[in-house]
Amino acid sequence: MYLSDIKIEGYRLFKDKRILRLRKGLNVLVGENGCGKSTVIDAIRLLLNEDEYVRSGISEEDFYSSVDKKEWADTISIKGRFSDLSEEKKVEYITWLDKKYNAVLNIDIVRKQDRRNNYKKAIWGGEASNSIFDWEPLNDIQCVYLPALRDAEKKLKASRGSRLARLLINLSQKTLEEKRKAGELMDIEKDVNDFNEELAKKPDIARANELINDSLENALGTVFAQTTKIRFGDVTFERIVEALRIVFFPGKIPTEESVYRNLFENSLGYNNLIYLATILAEFEGLKENYSSPRILLIEELEAHLHPQIQIKVLKYLKEQAEKNDIQVIITTHSTTIASATPIEDIISFNMTKNGIKITSLRKCIKDEQAKQFINRWMDTTRSTLLFSKGNILVEGLAEALLIPKLAEIYLSGLKLDNAPKSLEEAGISVINMNGIFFQYFMKIYDGYELIFPEQGDDESKEAYKERIDLFRKKDKYEEDEYEKTDFVPILCAAITDNDPKEEAPKKNDNVEGKNPQLFLKEQVKNMTDRCRIYTNVKTFEYDLALEKENAKKMIEIILDALPTNGDIRDRLNGYLAAYQNNEKVEQPKIALDILKQIDASYLGKGLFAQLLLEKISSTNDFIVPEYIKEAIKFVLEITEENEGK
Repeated sequence: MYLSDIKIEGYRLFKDKRILRLRKGLNVLVGENGCGKSTVIDAIRLLLNEDEYVRSGISEEDFYSSVDKKEWADTISIKGRFSDLSEEKKVEYITWLDKKYNAVLNIDIVRKQDRRNNYKKAIWGGEASNSIFDWEPLNDIQCVYLPALRDAEKKLKASRGSRLARLLINLSQKTLEEKRKAGELMDIEKDVNDFNEELAKKPDIARANELINDSLENALGTVFAQTTKIRFGDVTFERIVEALRIVFFPGKIPTEESVYRNLFENSLGYNNLIYLATILAEFEGLKENYSSPRILLIEELEAHLHPQIQIKVLKYLKEQAEKNDIQVIITTHSTTIASATPIEDIISFNMTKNGIKITSLRKCIKDEQAKQFINRWMDTTRSTLLFSKGNILVEGLAEALLIPKLAEIYLSGLKLDNAPKSLEEAGISVINMNGIFFQYFMKIYDGYELIFPEQGDDESKEAYKERIDLFRKKDKYEEDEYEKTDFVPILCAAITDNDPKEEAPKKNDNVEGKNPQLFLKEQVKNMTDRCRIYTNVKTFEYDLALEKENAKKMIEIILDALPTNGDIRDRLNGYLAAYQNNEKVEQPKIALDILKQIDASYLGKGLFAQLLLEKISSTNDFIVPEYIKEAIKFVLEITEENEGK
């Protein structure tokens, strides 16, 4: 039994009904700030009556309101559905069941206060709101919440209601009830009583106790006097465990001489981990007593943790979720955590013109090969695409370094009101694919999945493979050849090389390329509004050098890096002289020579890109190739009308 989906309407950011579909085990919520991740967590807490960290209840601000405050939601509605109930659970949750034997829990809160300034709340199980609500099933659901700004040390301190005391009381609940019924003491209560008796016999303690009682008798007389006794704390089991505290040793194997330290001497990150460990220990220790859902809500798991520990803790939580049937729901802004999370466990939150869209990435990609590829290749750099407002996918390091600067140069020349000055300001990420793997990552955004034809009875494997390959590369598909899938609602452009057979094509030549992914260019254009692929004439550096003013700067960099004097230096200097004298030149030939020098062992594309970035950053004087402009215009939704032409 697990929380399979939650519907939210009228609560904070959610004006209209939004549905979050959850999985058993691990669920990682990603997305930019202010797109509803924390709202969902609080909605689950509100629905399940969770108060590990105090909730102040419903306030006026919890009801959805428009930016101008002219529109308000009259009702907050939250509906949770629990699926995969065992036969035993169907009996226990019988008053919550719908027609499909899922358990349904509802809460409605009306924006109208009673005399005590509380908002009217209605809670019910199942589909009928007029049924009598049974609280016991709700109270049996274990739900624990860890906020983003959690004070783990405070929660672990020796006090009433501490996390440690709660753990110990819950683990001993059955034995405690049996002892109380039999009128017997718990073993720890006996030990503390014995300790108090021995303590009272100590000379200093006995003398102090005698002096206190003598003073009371002298002050009050024998009629009104009371008798005191010095002892160690309360002797009931509950008060004893509330006086206990956790200490730590900074290592794995302490010796008998090791000195344990107080938690205030520990780091915030490690205290958070100790706190998390007590929760998991309670879930583990009580799994035989409770078969109801166990839900762990964690906001910003990465808080106070360095990257290696983030990954370690995430993997441990996933393992515990699967092993001990715990549903873990995490929000994160960490690219480290996002990159270490399997794509099927990620849920994306995106702010669109029509409000917030929630997308389970497993619903975007049904192709197992694509899922496996993304899981293998999703590193901390590429995972930034999960937090951006748009993406430009590029082949290599050179493009990743230079395109943000080229975009800045291009945008500075536009006549747009309130236009962003850079891709970074617009929330656009440039992602280095280290190759031409755009088709896999674009599945997150394109919204369609191919329906491959089956192999014919008399068709050979080779013939079938060839037919499938041709099918995969079609420019457009008929309705029965694909199915619509969910998608993350942001724009994604890819910039890739044409790689033609011609060695030195001209700037505006329409030459056929050898890049094996070029078929996607027309396909995504015909099949989706959210993805586009843009190509050059030959390669990135070659196309940059097709402009004379660009070529000058590129040649200067090469000359500075050239380790020897000779024909190459003379030839490059000759190009500069020809430019200076306004002589007619074969620019494609020069661009090809520049490309060969960049590819030479003494330079390389990565170093050259860094040097070129440094050179143009001081002047912003560089011509941006048209195909790069087109990609920028696409992700920023710049049209010819508003471009200033």
